[in-house]
Amino acid sequence: MSTTEQQQLPSREELQQRAVEGHPITTDEVSKIAKTEAELTDGRGPIAGGVAATAQSLKAKQEHFIEVASEVSHKPVNEVTKEDAAAVESAEARLLGHRPPKGSTAATIQSIADKNERLMSETKEGS
Repeated sequence: MSTTEQQQLPSREELQQRAVEGHPITTDEVSKIAKTEAELTDGRGPIAGGVAATAQSLKAKQEHFIEVASEVSHKPVNEVTKEDAAAVESAEARLLGHRPPKGSTAATIQSIADKNERLMSETKEGS
């Protein structure tokens, strides 16, 4: 594969960075990457663990994170639980490849869940 051909595909690291920065990886983008990868390998198809596989994996992780976060975000704020926070954190960590940082969606949901738990404890103690 020549340098020119290699430049047609983003690296796996570039795809990961773009996903972390919030760039949605679309079905069309995955298809184009897979097609290019197949062309560059003389029709042998996408490479296991290659750029196309990485793009597809990141797309699935993005979709899962969006689904989980959306589900929790549609709950009334006072009903957000630690279980909800754990689900969002798990999905975000899988997408990022590491624990979500301060200020992340998971951190925000965790903060809300912690406040709700404190309020529930105070309400039970006051009864």
